[in-house]
Parts: sequence; C-alpha cells; structure tokens
Amino acid sequence: MIIQKLKETLYDLWRNKNMGMPAFWVHRISGILLTIFLFLHIWTLSAVFRGKDAYDYAISKFDTQFGYIFQYILLLTVAFHLLNGIRIAIIDFSGLTRSQKQMLRISLFILFIIAVVGFYTVVL
Repeated sequence: MIIQKLKETLYDLWRNKNMGMPAFWVHRISGILLTIFLFLHIWTLSAVFRGKDAYDYAISKFDTQFGYIFQYILLLTVAFHLLNGIRIAIIDFSGLTRSQKQMLRISLFILFIIAVVGFYTVVL
C-alpha cells in the first residue's frame, strides 16, 4: 500500500513538468525535516537542566565544521519553507493563481541570495 502510493507520487512528479510539483514536495519534506530538527533542538537544550557542564558539552558538539554545515542546511531549509509558505499564502488570499510560477521564481531568487550570504556567514 505504501509502496504503491510512493510509486504513484513519483509518477505524478515525473509526469508534471511544471515547477509547482517539486516545490509542493520540497515544501512538505522541509516541514517534516524542520519538525525533526525541533525535537533535536529541544533535546539539546534540555541539557541545561543537568548543569552548565552538560550544556556546554551538548552545545560543543555543534561547534565543528559538520555543525556549521548542518546550520547552513538548516538555514536553507527554513528559508525555503518560509518563502514558499509566504508565496502559497499570498496566492491563496490574493487570488494570484495565474502568477504563481513567477512568484516561485522570485522566491527561489530570494533563496539564492540567502544561500550566498549564508554561505559566507555560516560556513566560511
């Protein structure tokens, strides 16, 4: 059942060549990933209840090159999810359905700017 649904979803993604279908799926996947991150974030910050040393140790795990790359990926995920959510809200509440491809291109351009600035800020 699940495999059949996955096959149908991938077939729909393959068949629909417009930009909206990948944006739809990336938005859903980014929402799931952000939910998982939220639990990781709460679990890491809960170390404060075990004392200062435990908290410093938990935070020091992310003060590495891998941690910086993880923060950059998190920045891109949050930025895409935010921009796409704003785009969807504008389209739904304004009736701008005909211009959603153009709005997606604009949001991807803004995401590109955030990615470049974030790369120099977070990774380097």
